[in-house]
Amino acid sequence: PSPLPRAFSRCLPVLSGLASPALKQKTVIKKASASPGQPAQKAKVAEPQTRGSHETEDAPRYKVILIGDEEYDEEHVIERMVDVVDDVDKKASIEIFHSAQQGGKGLVGVYPLEQSEHYVEQFLRSEPMIFTELEKE
Repeated sequence: PSPLPRAFSRCLPVLSGLASPALKQKTVIKKASASPGQPAQKAKVAEPQTRGSHETEDAPRYKVILIGDEEYDEEHVIERMVDVVDDVDKKASIEIFHSAQQGGKGLVGVYPLEQSEHYVEQFLRSEPMIFTELEKE
């Protein structure tokens, strides 16, 4: 007499097979270690693959040119140039100013378009205004 109802007694052989899972055997893999006194071997690393070389074009550069004007106050122009242009110090701004006064134009620097436009705009906003222009390099 089974403690299970008669309807389940026909399923009992099938259920008993499910109840006890088959045991799986564990596989252990040991790595070979270096013997004492000998250095361990390093794994070989694959060479990096380079992607196709792409030729890139440099962004067009523009000259920022200070236009000479007899009305300029030297100290104001020099001070503004040092404030506005990142890579111009006081000594360079004095040289640029004198070059513009003697020859009509003085090269402030050569920069990418957006930066050049920014510098020209900043000079125009100065009070009194400082005249500059852009020329493609």
